Amino acid sequence: MTPNRTLLSLSTVLAVLLYAIDTTVANVALPVIQGSLSATREQVAWVLTAYLIASAIALPALGAVEARLGLRRSFILSVAGFGVSSVLCGLAPNIETLVVARFLQGLCGAALLPLSQTAMQGVYPPNQLSKVFALFGMGVMVGPVIGPWLGGWLTDNFGWRAVFYINMPVVMLSLMGMLATLRGAPSEAPRKFDRLGYSLLVVCVLMLQLAIDRGQQLDWFDSPEIVLEVSIGLIAGYMFVVHSMSTERPLFAGGLRRDRNLVLGVAMSVLVGWPFMGSMVLLPQFLQEVQGYTVASAGVLMAPRGIGLILSMLVLSRVGSSIDLRAAFAFGCVMNTMGLLAFAWLPADVPADVLTGWLLLQGMGLGLIFVPLNTLTFITLPAEYRTEGAALMVLSRNLGSSLGVAMLVRGISTDAGANFDRLREIAHVPAADDLSSFAWILQMAHREALVIAYSNQYVLLALMPAILLPFVWLMRRNVTTGTLSGPSDRPVPRDEVLH
Repeated sequence: MTPNRTLLSLSTVLAVLLYAIDTTVANVALPVIQGSLSATREQVAWVLTAYLIASAIALPALGAVEARLGLRRSFILSVAGFGVSSVLCGLAPNIETLVVARFLQGLCGAALLPLSQTAMQGVYPPNQLSKVFALFGMGVMVGPVIGPWLGGWLTDNFGWRAVFYINMPVVMLSLMGMLATLRGAPSEAPRKFDRLGYSLLVVCVLMLQLAIDRGQQLDWFDSPEIVLEVSIGLIAGYMFVVHSMSTERPLFAGGLRRDRNLVLGVAMSVLVGWPFMGSMVLLPQFLQEVQGYTVASAGVLMAPRGIGLILSMLVLSRVGSSIDLRAAFAFGCVMNTMGLLAFAWLPADVPADVLTGWLLLQGMGLGLIFVPLNTLTFITLPAEYRTEGAALMVLSRNLGSSLGVAMLVRGISTDAGANFDRLREIAHVPAADDLSSFAWILQMAHREALVIAYSNQYVLLALMPAILLPFVWLMRRNVTTGTLSGPSDRPVPRDEVLH
């Protein structure tokens, strides 16, 4: 029996929205959580770090779990576990309990994006995948846009615990839809799980994630802890590669490495995550630090970016099956580069209506990047590799996002300090008794130093889509615009486990 596509799609998008929103919704509540639970700044930072680390640990094992439990049970358990851990977060009496609950939430939430992709690919034919990923992308991309605004509103009106309780209605709706429509039996002969490979990859990802998350507060490589974490991570990563190339049963199936579109898609996802999350962090800080917007006003001004995403994804959902998605991706890269470069050139007092136009362009460009990349990555991948491939895509995008945010925050801090010192040296310093003028000059120097720092980081962000542009042409075309040849280039068959 064929599942109800519409109900299944809505259920999976709700699950995606859960994960996407929860990556950012708790950020704005951290100061309130810190005061409420009498935690230090370092302790409360683990509320975010524990979630990211748990996701990184869970993703490499997802393919093996799905093969043994089946898509239906794996997905339903993940959504239910996410809901239970959300309640535990809201009930946490101290910071230690909250961190443990967030870790459990990250373990369950890690599966939501890859399993959503697998579920929707199983009930839609290849020529409709662009429509599927447009719908999927709305949850992934729009979630982080509304997350900070939603978190701030809930915290202000109902307290920080409401940030976690709000997940429950969405969890219940998603579960009801999945119970009615989702299918997927366990594999009859699952591959043997590579425990050594998994352990090495977990150590690599865990150490690098810790270094990225804690680098800013520990002053990066001036800290022995960061040096040790990066060293262990790189050694474990090298050992994982060597082990995977030499063992008969690697953690990830050999068919994944042989699919050119998947390999390119996973590599490119790192640079997609960097500007997406990087600009999400830069703009609110710029609006508040330089232009004096409130947190709520800055959140509202981010809306055009989300609107642009939705518009471009809606267009692709209608015409994606009849165009070369590589051209759409290239056009998205150009649009995103232009939108990011504009922020590098805009003056400090740029009006909101000008920002709105460029944000709309950025969002439309991101939509044209995200949907074609996901569609092209999976269009040639056999059904049995979908969950593993989706897990790799999410893992690479998350690592790219974490690395990008860490590098940008460090860049702003370093550039602003250096720029302020230079501006102070060349500024005309008034007489010592004119304190008001002296303070005004220092204030203006600090503001201009921040503007220059943000401008430099936006130039760096604009390079990412430009770098991606030529590589998409190495991917094989979607099945509706070209004839694919070879066993790895055949149209994706209907998922055998969905019946």
